[in-house]
Amino acid sequence: MSEKMSKIHINPMNLFPYDVNRQSGNYFDRNGKPVPDELIRGHYAVAYEGRDVRLSSWAWKQRKELTNLATYFDGTSAEEKRQIIWHQFQTRTVNRYFLRFCESFRHEPLFLWYVSKYDLHTAQFIKRFLEWYWKEYPVSEQ
Repeated sequence: MSEKMSKIHINPMNLFPYDVNRQSGNYFDRNGKPVPDELIRGHYAVAYEGRDVRLSSWAWKQRKELTNLATYFDGTSAEEKRQIIWHQFQTRTVNRYFLRFCESFRHEPLFLWYVSKYDLHTAQFIKRFLEWYWKEYPVSEQ
């Protein structure tokens, strides 16, 4: 039995089609028309968050109020994130909220918007991880 999985799209943040009013948190299109919340569902930023305060501040401003998906994984580099999540799966210490996130997008499109070229590796890692997770842990029909 073949299960249809979500399509994951990876794009640079400068192609994100909407702008945001930071105070209200509302999104609007290029013509200034409000964007319904349903259209933002499944859109996540992949951005640096680390010890370099200037770089973190810059990345925070660039992510257009989207949740930074890179923070869902422990570690600073894509390689470190991979090692940590693999260890968590082996020792069964994966955060249940993280697993709930993985399940919530199993059948819905997911858009990863990377802030800089340095975040592309992390976005690719997240895509590979989710595809592995959905294949390794299929939904069982009872």
